[in-house]
Amino acid sequence: QLCVVCGDSSSGLHYGVLSCEACKAFFKRTVQGNIRYVCSSDGKCEITKKARRSCPACRMDKCLTMGMLREGSSL
Repeated sequence: QLCVVCGDSSSGLHYGVLSCEACKAFFKRTVQGNIRYVCSSDGKCEITKKARRSCPACRMDKCLTMGMLREGSSL
């Protein structure tokens, strides 16, 4: 099964969706640190396994759009 955020191999259900370890950790760091990212482009950056580090703002938006829950049990 694949990560719904970046398409990498999923390591299981995290924060309500199937995600990889990288996206799980990114989401956790962002939520716990209350980090706000800003996209330097138009907010439509492609988030893939290769490009997931290029725009944290769009990655976080995609995490939320795909259903990751801020109040997930792992926080």
